[in-house]
This record gives sequence, C-alpha cells and structure tokens, in this order.
Amino acid sequence: MQAKFHVHAYFFTRESVYWQQKLTGHNEPHHPLSKRYTPNDPYIIQDVDSRDLRKFLRVFYNTRYGDYSFFSKFDWIDILSIAHKWEFPQVKTLSKRYLGTMGYGVVERTCGVHCTRIVDDEMIDRSYPNQVYLISCGHEI
Repeated sequence: MQAKFHVHAYFFTRESVYWQQKLTGHNEPHHPLSKRYTPNDPYIIQDVDSRDLRKFLRVFYNTRYGDYSFFSKFDWIDILSIAHKWEFPQVKTLSKRYLGTMGYGVVERTCGVHCTRIVDDEMIDRSYPNQVYLISCGHEI
C-alpha cells in the first residue's frame, strides 16, 4: 500500500547529504531542487516503510516542539535506522540520546554483506542493559 506525504524538501536538503545529492545534485544545502515535484508527480520513496517514515517525519513535524515523549524505544530504533540510512546526523544523535535514556546503547558495526539494518540484541557494553546494533556495509540494496 502506498502512502502520500507532503514534506517540505528544506528539512531533507538542510540536514542530509544523502537527500542533498538526491534532490539537488549537490553535496551542500541551500541549492534549488533539480526537479519540481507535485502531488501528481511525487518523489517516490521505496526503501522505507510508510509507518517508519511517519515516525521519522514527526521529529520535524512535531506539534509540541522538543517533546518526543510519545515515541517508544521501538519508534526510536525505527527513526535511528532511517537517520542512519539517509545520513541525518542530528536525528541520529537525537535518537541515540533518547535510546540512552531508555537504557539502550547504540553499537555501530560494519559488515561484509549487503545490508543496512538495526537489530535489538544481547548486551555487549555493560554500561547499558541493552544494545541496539547499527550494522551497515556501504552497499546499495
């Protein structure tokens, strides 16, 4: 099932090199979009579940500025996954901070197979009761 989101490109091109390249063709913010997208001709995102994207967008489109108390640890894991995949360093930091307050540490690893995923797994770092593994390999899926 497809879902349509009306999102201002400003947040994406300001915060993410990944989206700067995708939408403007440049590696820095504040360039015009290379194409005009409309409701009849939208940019199609195929690599993220619409429920996870909705959570991610609530970081930017929050009705109560700075209040993220409605997100669960699983929401933050989904948000962190997208922030990692799409190179949103500030959202990634925010996700790690909230997961830390919930007793989760984030362990980043690089693997040799085609994957970008987050796995909730057993404890490695004894300073946190649980770990979230951020595993990436730099390959496109």
